[in-house]
Amino acid sequence: MALLAWTSLCQAADPPIPLQSGTYEFQWKDAEFSSSPGFPVKVVIDGNKISVVNEHVGGAAPLGELESAQLMWNAKVGKWVLGYSEADKVAPDPGGCSGEGPHAIDFKARVIWTCEWGP
Repeated sequence: MALLAWTSLCQAADPPIPLQSGTYEFQWKDAEFSSSPGFPVKVVIDGNKISVVNEHVGGAAPLGELESAQLMWNAKVGKWVLGYSEADKVAPDPGGCSGEGPHAIDFKARVIWTCEWGP
């Protein structure tokens, strides 16, 4: 029993969320058209919660909130994702167009990768 508890403590924890709570500008990009610039979105982070809002008039995406999710670390692929269930933490293709994963978020490049509302 003690070995099981110790093993659990030794497993790597999720990394800290790279940005503090606040409002940021990101690009919403369709992985199918990765060279396209996408379109700007407002990202609101509150702890581990994220809201993505389109304030851009025109284009295929609707105005308003596009996503409201939890920020989750997908250790399987080493990416942050906009998750809804524990399964999103191990999804095989976050941010891709295979239909096998949630949206991915690249905090460094300030991009949300998806397969929706391309150019």
